[in-house]
Amino acid sequence: MHVGIAGEVRCVVTKADGAVKFDTGYQKNLILNQGLEFFGGGKGGYINASCAIGSGNSAPEINQTALDAYIAQASGTDITSSYAYVDKGDNLYRMWEQKKYRFTGLADGNISEVGLVSTGTTSTNYYLTTRALIKDSSGAPTSISVKTGEVLDVYYKIHKVIDTRDKAFVINMSDGNGEAVPYNVVVRPAMVGDGGSWSVSRTAIENPGNLAGSAATLADLTAITSKPSANYISNTHSNKPYIPMSNKLIVNRSYGLNDYVTGVRTIVSYSNYFFSLQVRFGSVANDSPIPKTNKDTLTIPLEISWGRYEGTL
Repeated sequence: MHVGIAGEVRCVVTKADGAVKFDTGYQKNLILNQGLEFFGGGKGGYINASCAIGSGNSAPEINQTALDAYIAQASGTDITSSYAYVDKGDNLYRMWEQKKYRFTGLADGNISEVGLVSTGTTSTNYYLTTRALIKDSSGAPTSISVKTGEVLDVYYKIHKVIDTRDKAFVINMSDGNGEAVPYNVVVRPAMVGDGGSWSVSRTAIENPGNLAGSAATLADLTAITSKPSANYISNTHSNKPYIPMSNKLIVNRSYGLNDYVTGVRTIVSYSNYFFSLQVRFGSVANDSPIPKTNKDTLTIPLEISWGRYEGTL
């Protein structure tokens, strides 16, 4: 499964009397390489933990690691989100999470750049995940003047987009006797529209044991908005070490001698971290499920990848 990541930012300056002085509206921002690396783990738990503002004006570039001229940083509040599935006819599932970041006491500061921060709270120690220049209504870079007594609110949305269409391919599975048996595999999203089974802003690698629940069953695939019925077990979860800049995660699902001794047609991985999916197996020869007795162990690797989403939000 591949996950697309995108972002939007809106800056609003409010006068001391409550009147809106400046509102940029929502504008797309750049997910930095550091932002993609965040999902590989070890860079905080949320890509949007806080927001940094600055006065620099260089064009955003994927390899940037900091704002041009850092001024201040604020933590996120007023979290809103949407995980509803709206079928627009393009086979995409779009979800988003927004936080508001409030800046006060800027004392006649001029703000021209903003970015999300996943960890770190000082001008010399912060991990920047996104960056954008503030733009006027015509799309030209501009600066916002924030006077004494005025408030700057930055609204930042992180979007996640997945293709809901089935992905089909063939794998060779070892039968334990040195023979490779080809199986047709179909990967399909699960629990689409369920906010308890997806996350927008959390890292893909945080705790392998909590990354996803898992089930195996002889039942077949279901619709993308549900998951196959199965008995859930505490099977072994393990991640292969993340390779920097690979933007992919391999999670092993391992089943012991006494787990699913009648065979495996479909496995389900679901979570509130990064992904939820269902995977069907059928032998190329006769579409039979994976045989599994109490004399067999079974390990199935799942690969998840992610990158920038450049399409319509």
